[in-house]
Amino acid sequence: MAPVLIDTTPKSLTANSTTASQAPVEFDANKHLAYSPPCSDVQMHDLGYPPTELSSVAHTQPFPLLSAEAILQHRRELFNKETLDNCMHHTRPGSIQIRGAAPRYAPFIHQFWHSKEVLDIISKHAGVDLVPAMDYEISHCNAQLGPDGLDGVRATPVEPPVATEETIASFDGVQARYDRNKEDANPVIEWHKDSHPFVCVIMLSDARHMTGGETELQCADGRTVKVKAPQMGYATILQGRYITHLAIPACNMPERITIVTSFRPRDPTLLDETTNMNIRNKSHLTELYYQWTTYRLRVLEQRVQLARKALESRYAKNVQESDPEGKLGLCKVETVDIAAFEQWALEQIKYLEQTGYEMRPLESKNGRVW
Repeated sequence: MAPVLIDTTPKSLTANSTTASQAPVEFDANKHLAYSPPCSDVQMHDLGYPPTELSSVAHTQPFPLLSAEAILQHRRELFNKETLDNCMHHTRPGSIQIRGAAPRYAPFIHQFWHSKEVLDIISKHAGVDLVPAMDYEISHCNAQLGPDGLDGVRATPVEPPVATEETIASFDGVQARYDRNKEDANPVIEWHKDSHPFVCVIMLSDARHMTGGETELQCADGRTVKVKAPQMGYATILQGRYITHLAIPACNMPERITIVTSFRPRDPTLLDETTNMNIRNKSHLTELYYQWTTYRLRVLEQRVQLARKALESRYAKNVQESDPEGKLGLCKVETVDIAAFEQWALEQIKYLEQTGYEMRPLESKNGRVW
């Protein structure tokens, strides 16, 4: 499927000029999805790694997901003045991040990423049933700064600028002057692993003529491979918690805006090694820690309920098989495997301890806050 193309008229319309009188946009899969499956995916063994406990999928090739209308609405909600005033963080010299907009400032985005249709697509290609890690991690937005800096971000239009030869040439000229004056204007995001098991990365800009912009992955033997950068409206799914990777800067574009939504397994009994390691310095911690703590407690609550129900079921079975009258209250068959329960309890204690550790005070390392 060809990249989604959007007419740029009227050019004067900017995301932050959207008024409150505009009718709310409700998610509609028929209107807002342009999904076609990826042509292929890469397995963990292709990179030299064994499958994780969650999935054998390392990443997918880019595939179309957002319709033109969905692209516009994502941009409209992310670059609205209220969103930028409250959710924009400038933690790297050459880019800004917009985080935590959903659901307060981005109700459509919240509906989109919680919809059954979208979650079914993501889960199918990840190889495991997934849900958003937290609302705070829905549509984390990375916008590469141009020559107008932060002021340019606030002037981001709803309609993505078309990457014509003229606009590229004009952008390259002013960008080159900007880069000469700012040595760190286009930093490479260093090698890292993500805070969450899976991520879905989507391009919101016209990337037809883009150079660079790939994600580079580190193989088990030290080699590196590149994941093709997505076109506008296209998605790539990556098991980023378990693969070391970096982002290569993009060039030759009038803008570069991507969104990243992070996921964790829906099943509370599956491995959950989610952390806050890469996100605490670009978040409102009061909200992040509330969402983090309640999600972890929900997982623990589900685990306790499952453990209790399993014991009740085993006890009923023991009574049925050992008591001729099938009466409860004096079962003489062992129901509780004490060693197994102690191991389960230790795992839950470790889970709670990690929950608290991920909210430790921020500290500075080599000039960066962690």
